[in-house]
Amino acid sequence: LIDFSNAAFYNNRLKPLPNKENYVPIQYINVDGTYSGRSNSTEADAIIKILEKNIHKKPDGKYPSVGIATFNLSQRNLILNKINDKKRFDNKGNFIKKMTELEENGFFVKNLENIQGDEKDVIIISTTYGPDKDGNFFQRFSKINTSGGYRLLNVIITRSKLKTYVCTSFPEKFIFSYKETLKKAEGNSGRGILYAYLNYSKAVSEGDEETRQNILNFLKE
Repeated sequence: LIDFSNAAFYNNRLKPLPNKENYVPIQYINVDGTYSGRSNSTEADAIIKILEKNIHKKPDGKYPSVGIATFNLSQRNLILNKINDKKRFDNKGNFIKKMTELEENGFFVKNLENIQGDEKDVIIISTTYGPDKDGNFFQRFSKINTSGGYRLLNVIITRSKLKTYVCTSFPEKFIFSYKETLKKAEGNSGRGILYAYLNYSKAVSEGDEETRQNILNFLKE
């Protein structure tokens, strides 16, 4: 969970504690969604499904703490609306009960500018942006594209204590170009570092240790 930021931003100065158990800490999910009206409905639906199907009680009978991080305010609002819709049509009340317990444990949905300082057991990220209805991917990621955007990315990817879900609609041919994009940026910043993180998440999720290490080594350079 911390290796990426350690290599990209901290010059490997951080000394993480050893893992207590063996599990996959990052799950990468490419939902192939469409970015329309400053939001991504497919990603929002995927996140509702994660809340419903993937968040389970721990051995102590309590749910893990959960937060959702989006890349803009419109996506944050869409996810909240979909959660409320899901509650409204939950005839059995199972989703309502789960969400009530999560909310009592500090559940949040925040856009990246407002998430600083919040840590949860599980963080679900919606990268929000994607191709439009005509298939055009404009790579306009708001503040992430600025020279200081890496700080926002660093915050959003280091909020989880146990597991991160990364829901994205980025075409993979773009994220695979992270090396060339970072070289143009002359540093670990801009959209290139976001592309590198998505590649890293994919490698961790798929158990591809060789690719994971190659990405970390490139970021150290």
